[in-house]
Amino acid sequence: MNRFFVSTPLDYEERTLAEMKEVWPYLLGKDSKTHTLPFPEVEVVQGGLEFETDLFAALQLNFFLKTANRVLLRMASFKARDLPKFYQKMKSLPWREYLTSANVEWEVAAQKSRLNNEKRLQDSAESALNEIFKGAAATDICGSIYIRMDDDLCTISLDSTGEHLHKRGWSVLKGEAPLRETIAAFLLKEMMEDLTPAELSQVTLLDPMMGSGTLLSEARALWSGQFARPFAFQKWKKVPKLFLSPSFAFNYELPATYGFKKFVGFDLNEDMIPAAEKNFAEVERQIQDVQKSLFAPAPREFEAQDALDGTYKSEGPLWLISNPPYGERLPTAIKGGLKGLVEVLCDQYSPDRLGILYPDKERVQNPPGGYKVLKELKINNGGLRCLFTVLTRL
Repeated sequence: MNRFFVSTPLDYEERTLAEMKEVWPYLLGKDSKTHTLPFPEVEVVQGGLEFETDLFAALQLNFFLKTANRVLLRMASFKARDLPKFYQKMKSLPWREYLTSANVEWEVAAQKSRLNNEKRLQDSAESALNEIFKGAAATDICGSIYIRMDDDLCTISLDSTGEHLHKRGWSVLKGEAPLRETIAAFLLKEMMEDLTPAELSQVTLLDPMMGSGTLLSEARALWSGQFARPFAFQKWKKVPKLFLSPSFAFNYELPATYGFKKFVGFDLNEDMIPAAEKNFAEVERQIQDVQKSLFAPAPREFEAQDALDGTYKSEGPLWLISNPPYGERLPTAIKGGLKGLVEVLCDQYSPDRLGILYPDKERVQNPPGGYKVLKELKINNGGLRCLFTVLTRL
């Protein structure tokens, strides 16, 4: 058994834990069939989830977690008050099982510890690795090592993810001020958490200011894995051979679903329509590569349309979700800023549910007539303090 840490944005911990529980039954065992491992005991801490489980199972979380940042393999955790002890411990770890050389990237942080000089810590760690791989042929960067010193407790981790998990491998084009994919997935999951799959399958999802379509693409991909992009663990010497096979993803017995009944997007900028179409199509292409004959294209409709002038009639429940432009980018036709925008959207589209992300200073204190606040969440959107408010019909 190995120890792992799944890092998450702050306040996403419980949502990521729920995601982990959702995908756990579908992970593979070493025989390429669905595994039977029990769900691990998970410690929820600020910024992530700590747990012990089989290496093979934990690495697969990279494919499926949509609200997490990365998955770290804990190599060691120990008290260290001087560099010689730190050096000897670093040198004793089984780096040759994972790395091919000492050419790695470093993330070092130290606080409230006697060893608080981050540069000296990194230099000592580099010396230990160089000694281990002395005489080894030079290679490209073969891993990332995280070192944390806090109150003299040293934690050393090896990154299994590589590029941040919000880089899905399917967003082809970006618009102005794009929403990070992990945030989009979090908002969607929060918005729909009280619905059964059967109920959700009757809902049309509309983004009236979609930009490059991040929210709609994420909604389409919530029930699929990320298999096209590379992950750091695929370079490890100890990488399970199954994950080096180009067809390993075919072994997952995932339900072939697209969740929502239909995906609809509007944008005032005509140039955003082909961008959103291309991003959505790439998501579908990657899903089809895995699902093969089980794949069914999701109904969608993307149009160049002013959200303030338009409307939309759907068969069944209609949900609106939006990350509207802020400040100077907000259409001048809206009186009352984002508070006024909520009134307009509810009046014109009469959605059964509306989820909207906006700066917290624009908080909607009084929902439009006929609506109530279902939930209100604090969100850090690229350093900007925001609120995600979900309104529902009374």
